[in-house]
Amino acid sequence: MAPKINAELVVPYKHMPAKPRKEASSMMAQSLPMAAMFMRNKILSWSAVFLAIQSYLNDPINAPPAEDGSTSTPASLRVIFALVSLVTCYMDVIFPSSNPGLKKAVVETAAESITSIIETATTGA
Repeated sequence: MAPKINAELVVPYKHMPAKPRKEASSMMAQSLPMAAMFMRNKILSWSAVFLAIQSYLNDPINAPPAEDGSTSTPASLRVIFALVSLVTCYMDVIFPSSNPGLKKAVVETAAESITSIIETATTGA
């Protein structure tokens, strides 16, 4: 037989949510993409992506509201911002820029080839 439980000794459960933490990783995940876009540094951009993903995975689903009333940037927005910084750093691969010196060289070679073709056509006919 099981022993009888005394009702006076039972303590009711009170849920106390965890206090919001001030993390340096979330601050870095928010400011590192801006530095990566400004300096167009691929290493900073990739580290911003990984920090933003880490911040997203560490963000609690049921976060209690902050006591001081301040709101922080959602972790999903940090991930999007980091991906934008990654695209910005690889913009030259997506949209290659035209070099004025290279353009001039191409025009000169095209003009030389056209004039040689015209000379051979006029002298040969």
